[in-house]
Amino acid sequence: MNRDTLLTLYDRFARLVEKLPGGLQKPILRELGPIREVFLEQRPARIILLGSPEKSVPEFLHRLGGKLVETGDSENGWRSYRVPERGEILILDARTETPQSVVDAALARYHPDLALLLSESHEDEKFFESAVRRATACGAKVPLIGVAFGGDPERARLAALFNAHHEFSERRISVCSPETGTSLPEAICALLPNSTKLEFARLTGAKEAQAQIAGSLLKSFTAVCGVIGLQPIPLADLPILTALQTLMVSLIIHTSGKPVSIRLAGEFLGALGLNIGAGMIFREGARAVIKFVPLWGNAVSGFVAGAGTYAIGRASIAYFIEETPITETKKIFRKLLPGRDSFKRRLP
Repeated sequence: MNRDTLLTLYDRFARLVEKLPGGLQKPILRELGPIREVFLEQRPARIILLGSPEKSVPEFLHRLGGKLVETGDSENGWRSYRVPERGEILILDARTETPQSVVDAALARYHPDLALLLSESHEDEKFFESAVRRATACGAKVPLIGVAFGGDPERARLAALFNAHHEFSERRISVCSPETGTSLPEAICALLPNSTKLEFARLTGAKEAQAQIAGSLLKSFTAVCGVIGLQPIPLADLPILTALQTLMVSLIIHTSGKPVSIRLAGEFLGALGLNIGAGMIFREGARAVIKFVPLWGNAVSGFVAGAGTYAIGRASIAYFIEETPITETKKIFRKLLPGRDSFKRRLP
């Protein structure tokens, strides 16, 4: 799903929101803010490499994400690297063999989102000092991750070197060692700006980061559907709820790095037993509950719409990101479904 497709889906939903009463539009658009930032304002992360030149950039990125990386174009020292159908990343290779003039020109063109200092166990402290100077040139607020190749001993050495340099006192710093099972993609994604997290998580296959992004997405959609479910006009919310839930599933599929289409999202909803329309099921469930609380019909309807949307989203994360088998995914969905006993006749 490319940015144009996302914009089309978002604009289609925005037009539906405009049909709601004015008092409902504001809270819905507020919840959609994080979605726009992560999904519609997404761009490739810009990372500067410092330290050891032993591993080539493609070799390092392949190790980072376990996928074949294509080398792309270069612009003012920044070179693009991409994984087809998943995304790209911009790298400034500012290790020792790169002239300082090239580094300065690149930093004048783009501000890096993150600095990675690659460290091998056989390098002396003078080598580290050179990397410190280039890291300082990036600006004091650029986060820095030390990547220690050599296990825990090198990780401890690198951490001690960081602590001994006051230049790093204002930075967000962490030290990772791929050999000891540290998830470098997850550590990088945690320090990146929101607008770059999605593409990096897709490119590297960082499952925890993908789950966190999808969890934030789920929170926003649940709140939005709950607000829409408060609508007092019977059946007026069905097209909006259905469009929202389909969009949510599509975005979760996109987050996982898998190819996505509205048809795939619809097939997944059908596999959960929602082929007759999720909005209709939740409205019918609300009616069943309202029989027991007749004075709180709208509030119950809002709760059912929100909780039902949460059940769909959580099942989507389990299936597309956590790679849970569909039979287990159905169990997760049914367990979370509000008033699930009322739906036994409707679900397969």
